[in-house]
Amino acid sequence: MRTQATRKIRDFGADPQERRLLFTVAVDATGSGLLISGATLFYTRVTGLSSGQIGAGLSAMGIVGLLATVPNGQLVDRIGPRRALIALHLWRAVWCSALAFVDTFWQFLTALMLLGVAEFAGMPALQAYVARAFGDERRMRVMARVQVTKNTGFLVGALLASAAIATGTTLGYRVLLLGDGVSFLIAAVLIAAVRNVAGPASRRTRGPSPLAPLKNARFLALTCCNGILQLNLSALTVGMPLWLATRTQAPPAIAPLLIAVNTVIAITLQIPLSRGAETVPGAGRHLRRAGLSLALMCTTLILASWTSQAAAALLMVASVVLHTLGEIWHASGGWGLQFALSPEEERGSYAAAFSLGPTAEGMIGPSLVGAGVVAAGAPGWLALAAAFLGAGAVAHRIARRATAPEPAVQLSTADRRAAPADTADGPATVR
Repeated sequence: MRTQATRKIRDFGADPQERRLLFTVAVDATGSGLLISGATLFYTRVTGLSSGQIGAGLSAMGIVGLLATVPNGQLVDRIGPRRALIALHLWRAVWCSALAFVDTFWQFLTALMLLGVAEFAGMPALQAYVARAFGDERRMRVMARVQVTKNTGFLVGALLASAAIATGTTLGYRVLLLGDGVSFLIAAVLIAAVRNVAGPASRRTRGPSPLAPLKNARFLALTCCNGILQLNLSALTVGMPLWLATRTQAPPAIAPLLIAVNTVIAITLQIPLSRGAETVPGAGRHLRRAGLSLALMCTTLILASWTSQAAAALLMVASVVLHTLGEIWHASGGWGLQFALSPEEERGSYAAAFSLGPTAEGMIGPSLVGAGVVAAGAPGWLALAAAFLGAGAVAHRIARRATAPEPAVQLSTADRRAAPADTADGPATVR
């Protein structure tokens, strides 16, 4: 057992290119952990903004991010994912750092809207990079390791944010935002060190329409299913704490424990539970499992409101376990279908289009779950359970009927290893 565990640790990011990529993700995620944990406190205690002003600014950033999704995807396809990631990181570094010095609502709003241009484009660009840089047999494992690294980075960033917040000083709060800005700058430098990849489309021919993914009926349906399943995030961060505090007898002190359980399970099981999603049918099964697990989560939350204190606490923990399993299967199934169904020359556009669901969920999910599901009580959770089940079932059905696009030229594993790395931003060629 010890030998197997040691081997797994050594294999994690053993490839130099993968190791550099994961280190970049770790730096980025640590900075994001700083921001998420302390930004709201900075806006209220240092900048003096009201809750309404903060909500308006964040909503405006989400709208800008949604509108910029398709153009950002086209940018990835035109200049290559590595260059796009560098540009996006640098842009975010500037405007996240600017947030540390805002004094008025209008400065706050302007900085957030400019940040929104690139705030939601990083992960689709990263997914496009992974799809092009690693072979079919490796990219799912790489994305699973990316997710583990992200969760670990968020945790580290949250711990560092706690230390900064504990100082209670303006400088301490300001360091949180500046730390996130510096993390983007470092990530931009680090991503420049990874192998460059580009799509096979020729620069001399006109590229495909940036709206092509949205004209693909099956892919658009999968994007909608992905957005519905993404409501699991708001269920965890908004729904569970509110439900625990207002509708159950469980002690409020277990609320932080729920997030800790979620983080530990996600870090531990993301890689093993992602296996099997490398094929289109397998990815569809993962999404069906996600819908079922998330629907069961809704059921246990309802039961938690009908039981004693001890039973309610146990049911809340069971709910977060079911949530995390659904979260993992949702992520792996989504990666598998996105990779398999995206034409090689349009990886960026398809990744961006697929992210429209999560981006929209970030805008409407918290209010939908908080003011809708939790306020409605048991019927609200039953409705959400039905949505999860339906989204998983539809995604599985589409996956069963879908076929992956055939690449123009497909290299064998041996050929990939033998071919030299492409260092230009032009089309990849077979040697």
